[in-house]
Amino acid sequence: MSRAANECIEFLLEGGALIEALADEDYAFPCEGSAWSSPGAHTRHFLDFVDCLLTGIDAQRIDYTARKRRSDVEESRMVGCREIALAVEGLERIRHLDGRLPLEVRPEPNQDWTRSTLSRELQFVSGHVVHHQALIRMTLAHRGVEAPSNYGVAPSTRAHREEMNERDD
Repeated sequence: MSRAANECIEFLLEGGALIEALADEDYAFPCEGSAWSSPGAHTRHFLDFVDCLLTGIDAQRIDYTARKRRSDVEESRMVGCREIALAVEGLERIRHLDGRLPLEVRPEPNQDWTRSTLSRELQFVSGHVVHHQALIRMTLAHRGVEAPSNYGVAPSTRAHREEMNERDD
């Protein structure tokens, strides 16, 4: 279980480091002439999913429809960084849990509750974080801001790139 939690923590820490380096306007505002959301909106969104996961563990019921959608996380880099740090702390507290812990999950409004496990939900949330980090990367590139080379890149793609680089050496 700690591997799934560690992966999610790693992605969140990468997100926090990028956010700390951004200018306020690059975090809080979408690109002009674009339908893309701001990096702050994407950060708020993926943090909502982490929060739903952490909030539901004790009851063994994770309701992804119960997102808080806090505008202050979208608008303030400092709040975004603080919330990432809190999410990391929460994930560190659950590292010891058995990944086979059974959970009930509701992914969308008006959908049935389904069975899952803690490891599977951590995998889902990690993938969701990476997906939104890739969108943040695209938004920033559109603004002329470069993100680190692995930001928003899935672990399997990172491993493939490393393998290809080793072959080229």
